[in-house]
Amino acid sequence: MGKKLGSFVFGALAFALVVPAPLGASDRHEAGAQLSLQSGPAANTGPRASQTRPETQAAPLNAVRYFVEFRSRTGFYGHTYVVYGQLDGRGKRTDVHYAGLYPEGGPVGFMLGHVLPVPATVDAVEDDLTDPVTEAYLRIVTAEEFAKITAAIGRLRANTQLWNALLNNCNDFAAELAQELRLRTPSTLLIPELFVSGLREMNGS
Repeated sequence: MGKKLGSFVFGALAFALVVPAPLGASDRHEAGAQLSLQSGPAANTGPRASQTRPETQAAPLNAVRYFVEFRSRTGFYGHTYVVYGQLDGRGKRTDVHYAGLYPEGGPVGFMLGHVLPVPATVDAVEDDLTDPVTEAYLRIVTAEEFAKITAAIGRLRANTQLWNALLNNCNDFAAELAQELRLRTPSTLLIPELFVSGLREMNGS
């Protein structure tokens, strides 16, 4: 019995030395802190913050653009003239003006102008507003280009103009304005419809 009791005591002491005691509250806190330090900061597995791109600003509705349109219309063999003005933010034409070189004196002045130079007007005539358009070439221009066009028309209006079917006709007038925009121009001896279509083909839309 004494030997058995001694063996039991010896075994209990050995078990106490081998098996660690359970952690107390303070011990658990320190162990958790050490584990946290060893593991490092937790990886951020959530989605990355999205980088917002600056939105493209739409053109304001009150933005002003400028245009020049070369036109031909019906007539004896047609007539070339220009329409110019502004475009609002919706593309609607505003402050529209007309200009072209046209012989004065009605049918007599027109027929005489095939032989001799005759006085001419740079202002629009009634037929420019009513007759069907046969060709049109539209150019959207900058404010600087528009200023050049209006200045050129102003100079032509300020000086006496002569019209002649071969030497200085409506195509010559339109060609002078086109050159202000650095456009290439076809022969001014073409009929107006072919002149305007040639202007478009040589310079693109």
